[in-house]
Amino acid sequence: MTWKVKAREGDFIETVEGLIFDVKGFLHPPDRVIAYLRYLPDGRGTRQRNGIKYRKVYDLDARAYLLARRWPHYLYRCPVFNREVQAVPLDNVKSHCIPTERYAELRQKADLDPQERLAIGMVETLTNQTGISSSKIGVSGSILVGLHAAESDIDLVLYGTEASRQTHARLKSLLETRSEGFSPCGASDLRKLYKQRSLASAISFETFVRHEQSKVLQGTFRGTQYFIRCVKEWDELHEEYGDRKYYPIGMATLSATIVDDSESIFTPSTYQILHVELTGGAAIKPPSQIVSFRGRFCEQALIGERILAKGTLEKVVEKRGETHRLVIGEDPRDFLTVVGKSE
Repeated sequence: MTWKVKAREGDFIETVEGLIFDVKGFLHPPDRVIAYLRYLPDGRGTRQRNGIKYRKVYDLDARAYLLARRWPHYLYRCPVFNREVQAVPLDNVKSHCIPTERYAELRQKADLDPQERLAIGMVETLTNQTGISSSKIGVSGSILVGLHAAESDIDLVLYGTEASRQTHARLKSLLETRSEGFSPCGASDLRKLYKQRSLASAISFETFVRHEQSKVLQGTFRGTQYFIRCVKEWDELHEEYGDRKYYPIGMATLSATIVDDSESIFTPSTYQILHVELTGGAAIKPPSQIVSFRGRFCEQALIGERILAKGTLEKVVEKRGETHRLVIGEDPRDFLTVVGKSE
């Protein structure tokens, strides 16, 4: 039976082979969902569920290599994004894992393990502190698919602009005062993230620390690292798959001034830019926007800051005309760093 439910950022998909993919964005072809391999059954794996061992794959190149070698039907040449993406045909979907449904299940579960209990405790703390509805928050990541370990992080999803901004503002205060169990990431936490994300080829650890220390959507809760993903509600989205087409031009490096950071807490995150100087790569009309589908580029820069960024230049074509943007996060060497304040 063909799967009919809409998927969005923060959801996970399990296939008929037992592969588990994490969904990217909101725009998907009519016959498949764009999602990237995260876990696969492997007798040498360190995660276990229902007697089956699984291995987690973080590196994007490693994910693509595994699929090309063993499951090439999950690699798809997308005619809208005009690049090869990982995508699950709807007929291959075994189950659709939704963060809000997982949170509801955990609230009814009698025998929570320590990580599940911690996740529930964090959600309850945030809803009590902010007053947002529990329907606006869900549990994602390894806990969503039952493949968490004792050392697993807590991954939550916030839905909607109002709930996201309200929670972000309150959480900023809690982190500053180290209240209700929340603290900023320490040096050891940041070293773990730096290694996990394989960033040595992109930026120095010192630069990484400078950016990450001030972030609100990641930190620790009762000593365990967390990451919160903010996504728009369906009725806040006004683009359908195919409304625009995206044409990669090539790798480029640029410097620019951030003139609008209001969408920087969301995934996908966007930064509006001006005073752009292309310092390397393809020479085209300067892009007006930086966008990333990777959560690690959220909260990366503020309005008025001068930045240096490396990524893929794209031409965006729609009925009203064409624009250009820089996409960061597709290559491990991509970066976005603050180099000063705009004069």
